[in-house]
Amino acid sequence: MTFKKDSLAEETQKKDMILLINKKISKFYSKDQLINDSLMTASEKNGLKSQKKYDYNFMIIKDNQERKIYKFSSILRNFYKTTEEMPFYNWKVGKETNKIGNYICQKATLNYSNRVWEAWFTTDIALQDGPSVFNGLPGLIVYMKDTTGSYEFQLTAIKKDESVDINYLSAKPLDVTKKQISKVCMDHYNDPYREMKSGNVKVIWQDEKGQPFTPDYKELTKQEQDYIRRNNNPIELSEAIKYP
Repeated sequence: MTFKKDSLAEETQKKDMILLINKKISKFYSKDQLINDSLMTASEKNGLKSQKKYDYNFMIIKDNQERKIYKFSSILRNFYKTTEEMPFYNWKVGKETNKIGNYICQKATLNYSNRVWEAWFTTDIALQDGPSVFNGLPGLIVYMKDTTGSYEFQLTAIKKDESVDINYLSAKPLDVTKKQISKVCMDHYNDPYREMKSGNVKVIWQDEKGQPFTPDYKELTKQEQDYIRRNNNPIELSEAIKYP
């Protein structure tokens, strides 16, 4: 996955993602989290402890039987999950074909959540799934991008592996609504250092010489708010929070 946190910036970031698929559900999340979860499960079986990783901000679980989508996010020290009905994706399937890697692919376009997407899917792989929240085409989505250049997904490998526990989560999420998530984000935006100022989180600020000092929280708040406003470019653009 290649993406821009800031839609107005030129620079992009890359992140290796995994799409796990079985007969009931699919799970899209980071490769780093998959590796960490595998280490966690192995350690738990042997009665050992290992360091947990929380790389869940792009994670999506699609329940194809229940027609539900579960979305996950980590905000400060908390891990959240929201549940939504799986939307209908009004794909426009064209006749144009192209070979991507080893697969003959067909083009499809989609106008969804304030973005216009171009996708290439292959019927050579009989899995009607794709990256993030997307599915509903008559084959696996091999390549996908939006017209603004904010997000691009490209298949790099596919394999069968029944050893991975698709249901495993290294932490139990808090079940919340979209409205509650928006409030958490807005509260953080309005006062990002409130826990430090209240003493709930102990932080020692040091200067270049290692001497402790009390920071200018007002100036730090302005800087953090500017960062949050600039890095507000989610895959589903209609879900971007309207910060003041």
